[in-house]
Amino acid sequence: MKKIYLLGGALATMVLTTGVASAASGPSVVVAATNDLGMHCVCMTFDKFMLLPPFNTLRAQVIRRGSEPQIMADPTKIRVVYNIVEDTKAALDADPYYQSWVKNAPKLFPGFNPKDSKGNYQGLTGAKLSGEMQAHSDQGWWEIKGIPAYPNIDPNGVMIDPLGGPKRNPFLTANIKVYDRATNTLLAQTNTVAPAGFGGCCSCHLQVAADYGFPATPDGSFQAMGYLHQRDTGINIAKIDPDGDGVPGPIRCSQCHLDPAMGESTPPGYAGYPVSQYTFSDVLHRFHVQSKAALSMDPNLATDCYRCHPGNGVNCYRGLHTQKTIGTPAHNVWCTDCHGDLNQRVAQHQMDQPWSDATLPQCATCHSNTGEGNGYLSTGIFGKYLNSRGHEDNKILCSTCHGEPHALYPSTLAKDNQQMINLQGSSQPLGATSCNACHTDRPYGGSPHGSSTSSSSSTSSSDYSSYSSKSSDD
Repeated sequence: MKKIYLLGGALATMVLTTGVASAASGPSVVVAATNDLGMHCVCMTFDKFMLLPPFNTLRAQVIRRGSEPQIMADPTKIRVVYNIVEDTKAALDADPYYQSWVKNAPKLFPGFNPKDSKGNYQGLTGAKLSGEMQAHSDQGWWEIKGIPAYPNIDPNGVMIDPLGGPKRNPFLTANIKVYDRATNTLLAQTNTVAPAGFGGCCSCHLQVAADYGFPATPDGSFQAMGYLHQRDTGINIAKIDPDGDGVPGPIRCSQCHLDPAMGESTPPGYAGYPVSQYTFSDVLHRFHVQSKAALSMDPNLATDCYRCHPGNGVNCYRGLHTQKTIGTPAHNVWCTDCHGDLNQRVAQHQMDQPWSDATLPQCATCHSNTGEGNGYLSTGIFGKYLNSRGHEDNKILCSTCHGEPHALYPSTLAKDNQQMINLQGSSQPLGATSCNACHTDRPYGGSPHGSSTSSSSSTSSSDYSSYSSKSSDD
């Protein structure tokens, strides 16, 4: 059987273009990149409270093509750089919502400065809007975590601003380039989607504020939530003054309710206030599905995920499963078919361990021979899909071939699919129609799960011709 090895030798110098690789020709080096979620939620304003900050993560794998493809993950040999195309400094300087983040981020995260010493925007991890990705050399992949990407103001954007502002583009472009470290020669390049979208909070909470006699504004919503939080817990969050300037806010929910997405193992808390035993995911979802007032606004809230998650023209769940029909009565696969509805999730205490492989869906629930759990990354966050590797000694991230959760190939968003089309001429998962993207001796394609990939194999393209239809039925 052919193997894929971590590259330690000389580097090839041909650049990946939009042309599709043929078996013997094509680029010598290819790169494939994905976001880690399919959509990162982010708040619109930060003056009063914050659920989630600007925080985007990209993954990439670089492969030297050949009959024995080689993973390239040695940072002394190559460097992998990225940039978020639409989020220029000028665009963010002129964005009032982003400037609300810049103003309030040091209050929400004491000690953090959203600008570096040169005035460049940076995220909570220090990641900029452009820079070098970091190598996980022992695992064969590259990552940049915590990019402060933000939905771009765009008159042609699909995302509607619930506060009445201009439309925005939530599907940002991330360019990825690979260079020889010694010669600075461009070896390969690609682009992928760096998604960032607003949740649907304001679509309900402005009305909630008005119902309780507060202005139908973000500040009125903050006051109403403070009132309701005091009613239920005795603590009015709208009166917390974390920085002692005499003005309440801004606060972040994860300061008292643990949210592993913040990179914290315990909530830091506010001086003089208790830390909750309940996670942010738990209290947020459980309250809404058990609140009579919330259910009066939407009796189907337990299954109506876009009430809170980015709907508003975005439809963050857009991958191949949206096009698959299952169940009785027959229906297109919906969020709840994988995650369970909110009533189930609350009853099963799933959100006691949010963002965990112990509670997140597994591909193996429906699909056989997935390889899920192999080559485990143990990142400490996310489910088995994002933590697993497969194909030839478990060197390839599942997401490299299949795409990011909620936007698996082929996506209903053309921009998601362009990378696969550039690599192999098809929007199917990498290798489904042709192995040529990485292998120079295999004109056929098919599922790599459990199949022999020896160059001496007699397998022909017809042996894999049913891959796409089989995937549709699984």
